[in-house]
Amino acid sequence: MRTGSAAQWMSMLALLGLGAVLIGPSQAAVPTNDDCISCHGRQGLKSRTGKSRFIDANSFAGSVHGATGIGCTSCHTGISSFAPAARVPHRIGVEPKCGECHQEVFTQYAKSLHFQASKKICYECHNPHYSKSFRLMNGEERKAICLKCHDAAMTHRWLPHMNLHFTYLECTSCHALNAEMGMVLHLVDKTDGSTEKRLSYNQIEPFVEKGKIGLFETLDRDRSGAISSAELQVLMDRLQQHGIQGAALEPRIVVFKPTHIFSSRGERTRDCTLCHSATATFYSKILLWLPEMNGGYRAFPLEKDVLVSRGLQSYLEQVYLVGESRIRREDLREVLSVARRIGFKWIDLVGLFVVVFCLAAVCFHSWLMLLTRRLRRGPRSAVYLPDSPVPLKVWHWLHGLCVILLAVSGVQLRIPDVLPIFGNFLNAVNLHNLCGIIVIVDYTFWLFYHLWKKSFTSRFHISPKGFFGDIAEMLHYYGYLIFVGGAYPARGGHSSSLDPLERLFFLWIMGIVLPCQIFTGLLLYDVERTTVIVGALGGIRAVDAIHVLFAYLLISSAIIHVYLGTLKKYRRVAA
Repeated sequence: MRTGSAAQWMSMLALLGLGAVLIGPSQAAVPTNDDCISCHGRQGLKSRTGKSRFIDANSFAGSVHGATGIGCTSCHTGISSFAPAARVPHRIGVEPKCGECHQEVFTQYAKSLHFQASKKICYECHNPHYSKSFRLMNGEERKAICLKCHDAAMTHRWLPHMNLHFTYLECTSCHALNAEMGMVLHLVDKTDGSTEKRLSYNQIEPFVEKGKIGLFETLDRDRSGAISSAELQVLMDRLQQHGIQGAALEPRIVVFKPTHIFSSRGERTRDCTLCHSATATFYSKILLWLPEMNGGYRAFPLEKDVLVSRGLQSYLEQVYLVGESRIRREDLREVLSVARRIGFKWIDLVGLFVVVFCLAAVCFHSWLMLLTRRLRRGPRSAVYLPDSPVPLKVWHWLHGLCVILLAVSGVQLRIPDVLPIFGNFLNAVNLHNLCGIIVIVDYTFWLFYHLWKKSFTSRFHISPKGFFGDIAEMLHYYGYLIFVGGAYPARGGHSSSLDPLERLFFLWIMGIVLPCQIFTGLLLYDVERTTVIVGALGGIRAVDAIHVLFAYLLISSAIIHVYLGTLKKYRRVAA
């Protein structure tokens, strides 16, 4: 009997032990996402300072981790059990190890400046509970990650057109080594002028041809798999003709696949030719993003000729300054074909023709002066130019030096791939801007100096009466009499003053060419603030075209002006 009672007690103890085993784990089970959110979703856990323990359930569900089914304990692997009734349900200090899943990224990041200098860990930049897939983030969201710590405006004061760069580029465009980049074009409506509204699927749906699956199939008529400039122009023209008057293409340089090897200041960040060059990285992939019925976007490849097509220039004003529209090495070999194929390149041809023509005329005239030197024997004029006032001497030499530097730096800005005269592109930009500012100050001094001295009439006045006769007589002198030792025309004025032809050139340079150069240069110096004026003048292409054209005219006029000054020593006084 006692033996039976003992056996019963042993059985009861075994059952109790088994129950404890079964019940115990339920009290210390591995938590689910709902278990975690039930605590961490409380508003009281929000913190204005330091790390917040609050997790928004909806935001987490929409994050890249939540959407792919990655649970809390997938990252917080140290939480193997929890006790809901306890004051602290699980042990604390459990940090996720991102490198266990993101091995490639972590290996890259270990080589970056951030890791080496500050040992920053992943979630100091990326919130793992709310992170979106990189390809789903827009440019502003991507830049916001960097702007948590970095004051971009302060560290990029050296960058010309800083805000313009911030509009079209991401931080990783320059600071992430070997990142895969490309240019993306959006269809937008600029009817308002001040804003650009991207076209919706409903707006472009009427342009899908019957029997075609979508707009891409409608556009890609040759079935090459990429949209050409001619095919895209057909769409843009149709959009404008059928009610969307402000139809345009909005460019953005997008990082498709970033790297986490963030560069130091001297490695890459100030190499402007990465974009301002015919070999720019983003030219390797040019895409057109078209809206879809579900509200998203789908990317379709574009042929590179889209960026240089003359027909699309009015739709792609912002793309002008990325480098392709400048002269490239191959353009120099095929000048005529390029002039027909690429936008405003004919301006360079016209400008170079004018400069070469002036140089050729000066060389030819000098050669004739050399051949006819025996015909000019005899006394020359005994009257010479007196010394100019010291302020005018300083102005003249400083002005001439800056004009030369503007011309030379401008050459590098036009052909950065061919003639890196001042080293890198940024040096040329800074020198060009500096010389431009000096010329503005210099020109202002010249203007007010002559107003103060009241010398405009005596030095630069051209009388309408007999103007053409005076010019004809001076042309006869420089074209014939100077070779044979003829007398300097009496109507040419005293030898200590500018003759009518010199006055004409001087007024052309100082009254028309230089003011236009200064005005257009100021507009281009800060395009963002002068957008309204630039738009009223026909856009940045038109303003830049005027600036370049007048630069060639200034160089040509300066050549003639200097040469006419050297001929004064050959003047002869009539007997």
